[in-house]
Amino acid sequence: MKVLFITVLEDLGFEEPLGIEYLAGYLALHGHCSFISSAIETRLLARIEEVAPDVLAFSALTPNFAQLLAVCCKAKRKHAHIISVFGGPHATFFPDIVQHLEIDYIIRGEGEIAFVELLDALEKGRSPYHISNLGYQNPSGETKINPVRPLVQDLDTLPFPDREILYTHNAFYKSDVRSVMASRGCPNHCSYCYNNKYHELYKGLGKRVRIRSVDNVIHECRELRDRYDAKMIHFFDDIFPFESSWIKEFSRRYPLEVGLPFITNTSFNVCSDTYISNLAKSGCKTLLIGVETGNEYFREHILLRKMKNRDMISAAKRIHQYGIKIYTQNLIGLPYGSLELDLETLRLNIILRADYAGAYLTQPYPGTRIEEIARNGGFIDTNKSLHFEKSFYYASPMKIHEKDKIEKLRILFPIVVNHPWLMTLIYLLLELPTSLFKWYGMMLHGLKIKNTILRYPMSFQKLGYYIWMFFKRPINRIYTLRDQGKQK
Repeated sequence: MKVLFITVLEDLGFEEPLGIEYLAGYLALHGHCSFISSAIETRLLARIEEVAPDVLAFSALTPNFAQLLAVCCKAKRKHAHIISVFGGPHATFFPDIVQHLEIDYIIRGEGEIAFVELLDALEKGRSPYHISNLGYQNPSGETKINPVRPLVQDLDTLPFPDREILYTHNAFYKSDVRSVMASRGCPNHCSYCYNNKYHELYKGLGKRVRIRSVDNVIHECRELRDRYDAKMIHFFDDIFPFESSWIKEFSRRYPLEVGLPFITNTSFNVCSDTYISNLAKSGCKTLLIGVETGNEYFREHILLRKMKNRDMISAAKRIHQYGIKIYTQNLIGLPYGSLELDLETLRLNIILRADYAGAYLTQPYPGTRIEEIARNGGFIDTNKSLHFEKSFYYASPMKIHEKDKIEKLRILFPIVVNHPWLMTLIYLLLELPTSLFKWYGMMLHGLKIKNTILRYPMSFQKLGYYIWMFFKRPINRIYTLRDQGKQK
């Protein structure tokens, strides 16, 4: 069958839609054809006419579900015979969306096997109602959500992501920074993340953190280097594998067999000397690490991240000693928090000597532990449904004290971390119009894209292109019309 995947490509910049690529690779292995389209209505309708798909497959996050549902409705009005399937985090945690008449099926969790079984059943005219991970409405109008199957334990059995699906999208296809996942799953139970719910969904159904063999990862990276002319790898793992024997083998083989610089995610509490030294030896240039908050009580009891500041500081020193840059990720505007709490987080980032410090406004996504905390504390209006922007940059839906200053702080945050002397002026800066520092914030971020994120030789033309792509993404716009409206 022919499947047309739809996602909000405009929000991805040059980062590949790995989930869709993995599905496309698995579908191709079983005889199905995949295509991809933007979620912009005119482009999607044109792509449907061009491809004539049997199935429309939407990959939905909670912030973009409404947009995808709207474009699905318009596509189905014109092409009622095409089957629509929703997957991704939103379908996984809110399977009742299948009650929308325009959605024929949803697939929860890891979707490769379930999607192939669904397509095979549809192609052969068989009932798909027995398929694990599937949600649907039966002919009587009853909503049925089937249990999920066990997680795929041997990731080496999965084909590599099908990057040819992006052939007509040069921003991805010709990018020299390519995305890879060496593992699946996260060991943490953070209150602000859906991974906690994911753990509950798959309880007793296999190890949640699974790691590909070093050989398998290297094979994919070599293909990206030789076939797609990759110059850098972005490992998208929740936490890059830190098991001792794995990282030692990787550090021995990757520089010799691949030799490309890379960036990845990790956590301060796994940053042993063995781990960091082997990352440096492998060619790691930057680590993206969550600080979350500078207050240990809030970190442990509100965010469910049990880490001490002193351990973070020690790990940061070790990372710097090995020449690896640190890109920190921080949450401000927490329930029960305050401006002073967020300034505590700012001070910790200065101590950590973060090369770039991103500050994001806390989003109490439905079903997460932090939403429960926010509702119980009266930070969410229970009489209104929550509205989420596409990005955690824009605004917070919670009722928090000194909200305007906290939303302004997320722009000032990286500026002050890079110029610590400004900390003495922070209260004054928070009283000033955003326009006085917004452009410097954007230039700083542009500079950091080069010397903190994309640390490999490139032309000025390529650098300019990447900076343009980054700020073109709606979810990455640091300065928006909303900020403009809040200026004094």
